[in-house]
Amino acid sequence: MKGPRKTGFFAYVIAQDKVSPGTVVAAFLSIVSVFMVVYFLVTANNGTPVAIAHRLLFVLFIMILGIVTYPVGRKNWNDPYNVWSIYDGICILLAIACCIYYIGDLEGWQLRMFRPSQTDTLFGTIMIFLVLDITRRTVGMTMLCVVGFFLLHTSFADRFPGFLKTAPTAWVRIVDILVSEQGIFSEPVQSMASYIILFLLFGTILEESGAGRYFINIAYAIGGRFTAGPAKTAAISSALFGSISGSSVSNVVSTGCFTIPLMKSIGYSSEEAGAVEAVASTGGNYMPPVMGAVAFVMAQYLKVPYIKIVQYGILPALLYYVALLAYIHFDGKKKGLHPMGSEGLPSLKKNLLEGGHLILALVCLVVFLIFGYTTSMGAFWGVVVLFLLTFLRKDTRLGPRQVLSAMEKTARTAISVGMACAAAGIIIGCMYSSGLSISLSSIIIKAAGGSLFITLVYTALFSLVLGCGMPSVGVYLILVTTIIPTLTTMGINAVSAHFFAFYFAVVSNITPPVCVAAFAGAAIAEGAPMKTGFRAFIIGSAAYVIPFLFIYHPATLALGSLPEIIVAAVDGLIAVLSLAVCVSGYLSRKLNVVERSVAFAVCILIVWPYLISNLIAYGLFAAIMAFQVAAMVKAKRA
Repeated sequence: MKGPRKTGFFAYVIAQDKVSPGTVVAAFLSIVSVFMVVYFLVTANNGTPVAIAHRLLFVLFIMILGIVTYPVGRKNWNDPYNVWSIYDGICILLAIACCIYYIGDLEGWQLRMFRPSQTDTLFGTIMIFLVLDITRRTVGMTMLCVVGFFLLHTSFADRFPGFLKTAPTAWVRIVDILVSEQGIFSEPVQSMASYIILFLLFGTILEESGAGRYFINIAYAIGGRFTAGPAKTAAISSALFGSISGSSVSNVVSTGCFTIPLMKSIGYSSEEAGAVEAVASTGGNYMPPVMGAVAFVMAQYLKVPYIKIVQYGILPALLYYVALLAYIHFDGKKKGLHPMGSEGLPSLKKNLLEGGHLILALVCLVVFLIFGYTTSMGAFWGVVVLFLLTFLRKDTRLGPRQVLSAMEKTARTAISVGMACAAAGIIIGCMYSSGLSISLSSIIIKAAGGSLFITLVYTALFSLVLGCGMPSVGVYLILVTTIIPTLTTMGINAVSAHFFAFYFAVVSNITPPVCVAAFAGAAIAEGAPMKTGFRAFIIGSAAYVIPFLFIYHPATLALGSLPEIIVAAVDGLIAVLSLAVCVSGYLSRKLNVVERSVAFAVCILIVWPYLISNLIAYGLFAAIMAFQVAAMVKAKRA
């Protein structure tokens, strides 16, 4: 039997012929998952208890689920028990004990802040240990090592060299800070408990209703009529599905099972097909209205309504997909791929009639946010409207089992993201206690020689390295506490700095050597994982350029007047199209090395924030287009 990351808990119980320890555990996990989702759905509408108690309950839920679904010494929760199972049981009891201790004396606990009792310190130490252990299980060793470094530094700062040397903090004080709203229960966990979990539920309900199938058919009906139609279908369907799933790997698995075989059937290699799907699916994290957990956390840090994040993100997401579609088109022309016949395509009208009502849920969600609803209320009513819309047609109607499955998937998805947020809270608390964030900003600026560009390169490389071992939200949260303050100190707009970190945190999904989205695509395509990863890195190269537009052309994020935004859109379009031409090596004919180099130069010159470089780029782009038109005319005459 497959583990919980593949099979639903309730489905596992139903599939068994007799009661066993495994069925009891599965039933327990199902009950906890459902209770957790229902609790946060109800509190989103009716109001939450004391803020820190609400966040504490969220952490308790994901700790219990994390301990059971990621057991020590076993691959899956339904594997035979061993001696380590006793340790897991003790961890669950300790997690419950901590929650009872804090909530049972909530007022007294808060009054004792800065003057904790020995019992406070004991339970706080246990809480920190549990967060570290479950982070190791669910997020990975990289996140644990980063958190461990900050804990060690805060405790023994006087023994560190250079700029890291500062006054140490006593363990009692560290625990007091970390087990508070300045640490584990700070803004990242608040975001998860308040509304991110509701958006996760929104996505899983859409998935269970079969929306993915309709999105793929709609995309196929639109893209299949053009050159390299199946690859364009992958891009369009991934943009649609990814905009509500918020997960690169989930997107690859959901849409890739359909699009990858289609791409291979028209001549794509396994690696190429897997790479195109991985790049298309990764872009779903950038596509509004639901842009993944990172975007919600960003709204919390920027202290703006989530609808503003959507507004900032529209143009960059469109540029990303324009770059991908342009590459697919030019590469398809180079390969000699022809449009598919209309008789083999699904009916656009039929699929819009049968599944289009589910798209209304996305429209309603955006409308709620535009009309000033809080993010949590907007998410709540979005879920309610979506649930009701599924009953309009028999094919999309949700039965009890599908509702349970949606809630279980929501809870399972929340585990790793939630633990990354809790672990990031430890980093935030340590930085606050040691004052490292101030000295770190100054040392980064000094190391970069005061150069903004070099600082940006450092930031990009740092985020890509971190992305090798942790989810995007973990990467972003570390950058928030370490690098982003440096960028704002150098005069960068806060929105631009955060979006820069956001894009590089997500693009690690297609950046070798650990490119999980590309590996998922390779598995479906039956291709070589690393070859697929490097191919995805090349195809998705626009994702490494667009973030620099945020810094040097802030109007790309809709920051500025309408004329400035239009100019930024044109500049961005020229940049990504030039890059697509360079990467594909084709425009109206195959390009030589010099022509591809010129196209790449256009991209770089457009990004550079100087009028003279932009004018040179316009001239080079016009020259490329003129040569291509001349070549086309000459070919027709011949």
